[in-house]
Amino acid sequence: TWENLGLENSEHIGMIVVDPRDSDRAFVASQGPLWSGGGDRGLYRTTDGGETWELVLEGANEYTGVTEVHLDPRDPDVLFAATHQRQRNVAALVNSGPGTGIHKSVDGGETWRELTNGLPKEVMGKTGLAVSPQNPDVLYATIELANREGGFWRSADGGESWEKRNDYLSSGTGPHYYQELF
Repeated sequence: TWENLGLENSEHIGMIVVDPRDSDRAFVASQGPLWSGGGDRGLYRTTDGGETWELVLEGANEYTGVTEVHLDPRDPDVLFAATHQRQRNVAALVNSGPGTGIHKSVDGGETWRELTNGLPKEVMGKTGLAVSPQNPDVLYATIELANREGGFWRSADGGESWEKRNDYLSSGTGPHYYQELF
């Protein structure tokens, strides 16, 4: 059986991670409603098994949600999250904006800072993230940019600096629909 534990206005959950030290502690990456602004958007944390939720990473505006969250397997207090600003209606899809970015917390989600060194300066679209299980200092990101550009970035220092490795983007219609790195 299943029980609804809140975040009723999230509409689209991108990812859920559970702290391996305490299964009552989890993070939910909420993209929010597809066809409107607002809703339960951002990164939410529970410390009581879903009884209550706290917004720990808020989007820059009513159209920015969180698509992914990853824990460092060596230290689950180190988290990485991808925000994605998007607005859709029947006539158009705005799939990027200044709210899109990659963020890092080293204190269990209490505080966050955006990672920018070596990442595109232009407005980014949907971003996929992965943390290497063999060497968690190595992170990977696929980043969508305007005009179906973008590509694949790598960081070897826990996200502090990034280097573009190639121009490849998966999916015939673009990664704004779905992408996942392994």
